[in-house]
Amino acid sequence: MQDFLPPFDNSFAVGLAKLLVPLAQSMHKLEIRVSPRCKQLVETYAPKHTVIAANHSDRFDPLCAYALAKDCTEEFYFLASREQFDQNFGFSGWLMQQVGTYSVIRGRKVDVPSAEKTIDILVEGKRNLVQFPEGDVTGRNDVILPLKKDGMRNMFEAQRRLLTTGESLYVLPVAMYYQVKSDAIPAMNRSIVQLERWLNLPVFTGSESQREQRIKRLVFGFIEHQTKFYGVQVEKDQSLSDQLRSISRAISTNTASANNVEYDADENEALLLYGVRAELKDPRNSDLDRAEQLLILASTLENQTVTDEIAWRVLDRLEKELTGKVTNKGNRIAFIDAAPPVDLKPLYPQFIQDQVGAMAELDAQVRASLTELMQQMQTLDVTPGLVHAGSERV
Repeated sequence: MQDFLPPFDNSFAVGLAKLLVPLAQSMHKLEIRVSPRCKQLVETYAPKHTVIAANHSDRFDPLCAYALAKDCTEEFYFLASREQFDQNFGFSGWLMQQVGTYSVIRGRKVDVPSAEKTIDILVEGKRNLVQFPEGDVTGRNDVILPLKKDGMRNMFEAQRRLLTTGESLYVLPVAMYYQVKSDAIPAMNRSIVQLERWLNLPVFTGSESQREQRIKRLVFGFIEHQTKFYGVQVEKDQSLSDQLRSISRAISTNTASANNVEYDADENEALLLYGVRAELKDPRNSDLDRAEQLLILASTLENQTVTDEIAWRVLDRLEKELTGKVTNKGNRIAFIDAAPPVDLKPLYPQFIQDQVGAMAELDAQVRASLTELMQQMQTLDVTPGLVHAGSERV
């Protein structure tokens, strides 16, 4: 894989991108509402050394993060996986760099140039840094997954360097919570019928209560399609999520073998995937892209309740993987809120004595704040045209 790709400070590109945010929202039928509290906290900590730690439940989270920058009249740095920069023959990556995005190669090895850039950005404090510390898209509304340890180590190293001036590094939890509007239900039903036909499944029109059953049947059909395509077998008594992970693992190991890449068979599916991709000369690999989508779908299906929003995400992934394109499935709202930040300066002495314990404490505080925010936003109003008392439209 090619070298680290740095961010650029291109104010013209940033300004242009902000002008295009409403167009992107309209294209994707996504209304974004930023709470006054979130806006106040982002603006208050903009002059300070701050990491905006956001949950990563949806593929539109980057758009929401950029809408947040627009609403707060701020410029952020962003961190994105290296393979994203090669999309559209590298043009996507060039645009990402212009608006302040830099790359990280995920995997078992630390991407040293990326880590150093992260630390430099945090110490310099010119712009705040937006990170999705859970790693990949989780699809989860019910839980925040553990934060990546490498990212937390970078934060504590930045705090160590800031001690020379007596300054603090702040970790600002920002939660994004999505809900579908009522017009999405008929569109989702049409999507289900389309996918049933694509998989040659009997199409039936049941009650709203049967939607979950039909979606699970679609996932089962998708799994059968993938096992035949890749020539792999899965244990039928496994959950749908575990079956998807098994296929993802088989794709990663087969890709590794075909490219003479060594791998650890005991690694979890995500680390295995990232490690194999990191060793390829060309990170653009459609099979590994599929393996990653399988893991996202597996995580999404582990939500305790299949809400309309979760159903939307599952259908969205299935459409992309089966038909190659996604359809308009109605309007959605993304609520964005923030909690008071975690000051790393008081935590740093503990980090010196016990790195694992200090990172566990940081992880617990950030995840607790994000979880509480998510729970609060579940009660917000999605009435078309109505702005909740705690929200502002972007």
